[in-house]
Amino acid sequence: MRARLEMELADVPGQLMKVLEPISRFGGNIQSVLHQRERKTPLGRIPVTVIFEVDERAKFNRIVATLRKMGIHIIQIGEREGMIKSTVLLIGHIIHTDVRDTIDRLNAIKGVMVSDLSLAMGAVGEESAARVTIAAADDARAKAALLKLGEIAARKKLLMIKLLGER
Repeated sequence: MRARLEMELADVPGQLMKVLEPISRFGGNIQSVLHQRERKTPLGRIPVTVIFEVDERAKFNRIVATLRKMGIHIIQIGEREGMIKSTVLLIGHIIHTDVRDTIDRLNAIKGVMVSDLSLAMGAVGEESAARVTIAAADDARAKAALLKLGEIAARKKLLMIKLLGER
């Protein structure tokens, strides 16, 4: 399983190594570390995100428990980091064509979910724009979701624009 831990660390030497050790000890394979030293939290701590793979839920639970016993402040725990994300823009009468219906149709695809929706409203009766991020379990589902969204957009007379670098 692929996991993501977001933490706040004290701004003292050795803190990053301290949190990486239990991940390694329990068989975690670290994929990425984002250490944002220039951006302090309101508590004056350093935000750190670690993405890693571990082969068993029990090992993951041991990692989290160990970090908590060490007094590490874990802000967020996630397991969807491995999902494929695609972002598109939709332009048109998004609200009038029932944006909830669009979301529900995409979420009905197994292994797919709309993970983010940002809407910019036009004046009353004018077109709107939406940035839609779709998370899928794998490439095949991501492609299926984008095809489905293209069909929905065409039926609802919405312009769909794939962002550069997207699938």
